[in-house]
Amino acid sequence: MKVFVTGKLSQKAFDALQNFAQVDAYESDDPMPREQVEARLEGKDALVCILGDQVDAALFQKRPQLKLVANVAVGYDNINVADANEAGVLITNTPGVLDNATADLAFGLLLAAARRIVEADGFVRRGEWTGWKRELMLGAELNGKTLGIVGMGRIGKAVAKRARAFGLNIIYTRKCDDAKTDGELKKAFDAQRVSLQDLCKLSDFISINCPLRQETRHLIGKAEFALMQAHCVLVNTSRGAVIDEEAMIDALEQKKIASCGLDVFEREPLVPERLMALPNVVLAPHIGSATKETRAGMDELAVKGLLEAFSGKLPANAVNPDVWNKFAEKLKSKV
Repeated sequence: MKVFVTGKLSQKAFDALQNFAQVDAYESDDPMPREQVEARLEGKDALVCILGDQVDAALFQKRPQLKLVANVAVGYDNINVADANEAGVLITNTPGVLDNATADLAFGLLLAAARRIVEADGFVRRGEWTGWKRELMLGAELNGKTLGIVGMGRIGKAVAKRARAFGLNIIYTRKCDDAKTDGELKKAFDAQRVSLQDLCKLSDFISINCPLRQETRHLIGKAEFALMQAHCVLVNTSRGAVIDEEAMIDALEQKKIASCGLDVFEREPLVPERLMALPNVVLAPHIGSATKETRAGMDELAVKGLLEAFSGKLPANAVNPDVWNKFAEKLKSKV
């Protein structure tokens, strides 16, 4: 079997893959141009890629022998799953292993934005601090306030767990209408499910944790910002395009919301100048899963799923398990 990897893997994951397959790796953190990805995929059975790599029908048509794409991320908005289904290509991702790291960062951004930590740091470094003052850098306290979680999946639950330790009341939205799960969330976190509109109205803090899909693109836009309270702090560690970035900047500039903590952006790595000019925004370069333990775990899960699939076992982290029979046929026919 031949595999192309578009980025660096942990040594443990790379060794496991190399023991099973012939590996061609692009060992750089710099983005790989699409034409180079296509060229190096010639004759390859599988692709191990990162979220910046776009995978679609054009790629599958050029490389019809491709059987599996292992996405080293939990989100897979960079992959057109419908095109993969049509081509009989199995897609895997890396759910679960990055929940805690991403929730930690979400809370770090929430605290930094609410307590104006980055703004205060700059104030000190510029030599503007002349002594203690009662009104200096006043921020928002968390205890007793309401946190609205948009998307109560694995990462949303990890955020809720941390929120309870800080004395926050939790409301949330989620895609599935499931009374059993809502009951479990009520029991675990005393969390109440509400509509998105009510969440925007009632929340002192909002954490975006839903995946990017067609139905969640610009889920938070001008209408939603108009419902938020002027002291609201918004945090996004999901995908930038879940929020209408222009509407968010307008809301910040017009003081319709207090501040934001952002790890993701709509057109990464582009960050609008208007956004960077705002003092009440904390910006991070998409580092939600950036711990040594988590990145290694993601690599290992991606490789584990790939090895299972090519050994004839449907991996638990398959995004499109319905394509398994087509994948098995391609594997058997050695297309």
